[in-house]
Amino acid sequence: MKKIFFILAFLCQVSASFSQANKKLKNGMYLVDKIVYDSTKIDASDTQKTLIKFNQLFLKNAPEKSVGLLIFNSNFVPLELNEEPKLIDQDEKKKKIELSLSHAASEQLAMFTSHNVMKQATLVIDGEALTVHEIREAITGGKMQITRCSDNACEIIYVKLKDSMQK
Repeated sequence: MKKIFFILAFLCQVSASFSQANKKLKNGMYLVDKIVYDSTKIDASDTQKTLIKFNQLFLKNAPEKSVGLLIFNSNFVPLELNEEPKLIDQDEKKKKIELSLSHAASEQLAMFTSHNVMKQATLVIDGEALTVHEIREAITGGKMQITRCSDNACEIIYVKLKDSMQK
């Protein structure tokens, strides 16, 4: 009985600390440490990482039994847009989103992506991972695209991006 109580107390503490950390996260692109399947195996005292949830709708082939993503909460690129995002039709079922970052965010994105080639990054809005992509090369010029949107995921991400600009 003591063991069950201890486990429940630990899970409540971990959950509370992660939800507080999510509220402090700025919207932006973060480096992914790993997909988390068991939150009891996370070091809650590690202040360099944050557990965030992700929406299964947005992440194609998202692991069903995962708890969320563990991300590095420092060294991120803030989501500072020059203009509103653009939602563009790719073909009859898919859309893409084009983003244009501010000059300062563009420079940070170039450094961030050049130092993290072949690693995964996530776009976080309001404490939730909306996309996860592998960085294949440095992104220069301050322009980004979110592609491979199916169903209505791009429309939802687009609305979240627009809403984040108004906050």
